[in-house]
Amino acid sequence: MSMDFSLIEPYLPLFRGGVVVTLEITGASLVLAFALGALIAVLKVLHVRALSLILGLYTSLFRGIPLIVLLFVAYFATPQLTGYKISMFAASVLTLGLNGSATVSETLRGGIEGVDRGQYDAARAIGLTYPAMMVRVIIPQALRSVAPALVNEVITLLKGTSLVAVIGLADVMRTAQGIQAITYRAFEPFAVAAVIYYVIVMALAALGRALERRLR
Repeated sequence: MSMDFSLIEPYLPLFRGGVVVTLEITGASLVLAFALGALIAVLKVLHVRALSLILGLYTSLFRGIPLIVLLFVAYFATPQLTGYKISMFAASVLTLGLNGSATVSETLRGGIEGVDRGQYDAARAIGLTYPAMMVRVIIPQALRSVAPALVNEVITLLKGTSLVAVIGLADVMRTAQGIQAITYRAFEPFAVAAVIYYVIVMALAALGRALERRLR
């Protein structure tokens, strides 16, 4: 067994570029996942039958189909269906964001429905409209109870970005694959990639714990 990490040193700038791409995908996907997930959650608690059926089908599809299949559909099938060549970055963000929104919506819905009904009555009693009630009273309380689950979803989404390497986007994982092809060494580049992902995940976990304390 032999290991020589000095062979990887000349390629560290490539890893820095890969980290930037990974964080960009993660950030953009999180914005889409949380914005769309919150909207879906609020619409679901209205309990309008037709709307609930449509949104239930949406969450079922995106939670039930493997992420890599959704990514292939977004990147390879979109040009066939629409005639529009979607970029690798856009396909990655769209796939991860829509997939994440399904989980976020279910998590938030559970939190919203867990808020005591008296809070709804109190908000109506002081004259708040439904949107104002959700934004100022209900959702903040729901977030406090579901914060750990949402932090886990952020971490899951970050780790899911490693799949975008299969369509050629130069993230951390794709960078490691490229270095393996150049050096004919597998352990060293993938070990560096593993450390990078671990450090980012631990940083997100620390931020999540700080957020939980703040919400409490």
